[in-house]
Amino acid sequence: MVRRSLFLVLLVALIATLAGCGGGSNNNVNNLWSDVPGLPQAEKANIKLPLPLRLVMEAAVKASASDGNVNLDKFDVVGYTTSMTPGEVTDYYSQERMAEAGWNVDNQMGCLSGPDTGGAGGGMCMFGKDTGDQESLLVILPASDGDSGKTQVFYVRFDGQLSGN
Repeated sequence: MVRRSLFLVLLVALIATLAGCGGGSNNNVNNLWSDVPGLPQAEKANIKLPLPLRLVMEAAVKASASDGNVNLDKFDVVGYTTSMTPGEVTDYYSQERMAEAGWNVDNQMGCLSGPDTGGAGGGMCMFGKDTGDQESLLVILPASDGDSGKTQVFYVRFDGQLSGN
């Protein structure tokens, strides 16, 4: 995938792990996609993407539209909650598990664990998929919710021609 596209998504993910304030998202989907393994004991939640993350995503989408070689068809967001810690969430999404589900891009980042306590931080995962006619990038962002004691898990999916080819 093009370094610029990965940089934009990485920037989005970093801001998400640092941001702990609420917001909204216009791109929510109803369920996890069939090619993304669901977390055991996770529940679909009507949680909103943090405002800073939403703003950075909108900027990333606009930036990709200005690059004639990158065609971002859409990005979608779905949120879940779980009693698992953010570290357990990132451990669950191993390279092997995601490869079995079809996330097949070579040298993909996989998951990075963050602190499980305090703030919104909790790590992030990034996986790519190339089916020949479409490329997909999946970012998984687990964040501790101090109010409920649960972990919020945001799944953000970008689909289109992301590599600029």
